[in-house]
Amino acid sequence: MKNLQVAQMFAEIADLLDIKGDDPFKIRAYRRAAQSVSVLADPIEDYHAGGRLGEIPNIGKALAAKIAEKLDTGTCTYLEKLRAELPAGLLEMLDIPGVGARTVALLYHQLGVKNLDELEQAARAGRLRNLPKLGEKTEQNILSGIPQVRNRRRRTPSWQAWPVARDLAAMLSQDKSVRRVEIAGSLRRYRDTVGDLDLVAVSEEPAAVMDAFTKLPGVGEVLALGETKTSVRTQTGLQVDLRVVRPDQFVTALHHFTGSAEHNTQLRHLARTKGIRVSEYGLFRSPEEGGKEVGAEPTSPDLAVPPEADRLPVADETEIYHHLGLDYIPPELREGSGEIDAAARGRLPDLLELSDIRGDLHVHTTASDGLFGIEEMVEAARSRGYDYLAITDHSKSLAMVHGLDEARVKEQAAAIRSLNARLEGFRVLSGIEVDILPNGNLDLEDGCLADLDVVIASIHSGFRQSAGELTARLVGATKNRHVDIIGHPTGRIIGKRDAYALDTEALFEAAAKTGTVMEINSSVERLDLSDTLSRRARDFGLRFAINTDAHDQDRLDEMFFGVKVARRAWLSATDVVNTRAAADLLTALKG
Repeated sequence: MKNLQVAQMFAEIADLLDIKGDDPFKIRAYRRAAQSVSVLADPIEDYHAGGRLGEIPNIGKALAAKIAEKLDTGTCTYLEKLRAELPAGLLEMLDIPGVGARTVALLYHQLGVKNLDELEQAARAGRLRNLPKLGEKTEQNILSGIPQVRNRRRRTPSWQAWPVARDLAAMLSQDKSVRRVEIAGSLRRYRDTVGDLDLVAVSEEPAAVMDAFTKLPGVGEVLALGETKTSVRTQTGLQVDLRVVRPDQFVTALHHFTGSAEHNTQLRHLARTKGIRVSEYGLFRSPEEGGKEVGAEPTSPDLAVPPEADRLPVADETEIYHHLGLDYIPPELREGSGEIDAAARGRLPDLLELSDIRGDLHVHTTASDGLFGIEEMVEAARSRGYDYLAITDHSKSLAMVHGLDEARVKEQAAAIRSLNARLEGFRVLSGIEVDILPNGNLDLEDGCLADLDVVIASIHSGFRQSAGELTARLVGATKNRHVDIIGHPTGRIIGKRDAYALDTEALFEAAAKTGTVMEINSSVERLDLSDTLSRRARDFGLRFAINTDAHDQDRLDEMFFGVKVARRAWLSATDVVNTRAAADLLTALKG
């Protein structure tokens, strides 16, 4: 949780400096620091205790001092100073699609707008359209974007929630009254965002567990305290619900509090036709229910627990499904979207595993906006057991990140060939993330793209174009014979920017005709394509590349999250091109 708190601190400093119009390089340094801390595998307290804060990428002496102050005192003097200079509500305004720091500053200084409510009032009164570079269209876009921001407040990206849940579970498991703690809920299903967190603990002393839980570091407020369920709010703002059960109830409780409402309802319907009652308390024989027509299920589980003599043995979650005549359904699939029928027919897919991935096809280096050179990224990829890595820096239209022109692309490809001559058992693939320009053209000449192993085509600008224009840009890219992969196809940034207007059916149909691969971008901010769209793309027969879009070595580990998206989309290893050996991969891409 401390990692998340420090990352949030740096992100807030960057946003406040941006609104103030401070030095862009300084702002970028804070954003990079926030990213580096957010993906640390180890607690930042360990770095601090060992005097190793300087080992974290993008953390120099000044930033290390701010981290130390935050960890030692719980606050940061510099951040408090910035907060005193600007209203807190300005930060929420930055989350409106298309509203940047300059616009927020303009609204604040010209109209005195300090928060979303005041901004909505000003927009409805038509006061924004007369400000420089805004106009009536921008005013309407802001009005339509405000509800999106309010809705996002209720959800937390899973990658931010995961370390909080993990740390709470680990700390609680150290209490002598606790036998076991597991994460449940939508986080265990690896949904993109979560409303709250669910923990299930095993103990014969529930009162002692509840007492220990409410006193854990990071708990900010106790919302409800009960005999078997307690809810708290963490200092990072997440609600966490803890349920304590007996050892013989643990498996069914974990299962119950993992599945979606739709999955659990469908499972209870099926169970009743087989003379079985299913709840968080266990599986019980209920012969009078067998073969009965089942009506609407109650919205909450039955409170009455059947006699122990009727309890069915359940050693693990696999046995729950086997008692009901089903194949085991992994947590990621428990959404009530056809998985129970597929399990009954023996037609669940053999889901992709992280170990199936043999290389990453989308990473950036210092040639554009990455933090490490080619050899350093290769070293990190090899340490993760990969067989290959594609270097895909940005193209020239993204001048602000030093995108590569045709000459620099050729130079980089030559350097990669030279490096491959020195490597054994590993291959570096030459590539580019070429921008799809607003007019539909690609940012680099075909002759340049033809010489590369991997070409990813992505949209990085012109998000406000119509659905027809955006779709035409992407469809046009699939028709270019040198484009292998469509990168982060819908452009969403979770919690920040919704997917742009797009006819995904038309895109998938075009990609199916040309054999173009769809990317599942594993960057925790993107996870794009989403699970639902990836599953739909699979219906078109499309193949996928699961890539991290990593700009530093640590973020190669975000492949984990992309694999989870693929699993939620019912994808197998055969659906994913970077599960293949390098030679087979290139044949698949260029075939």
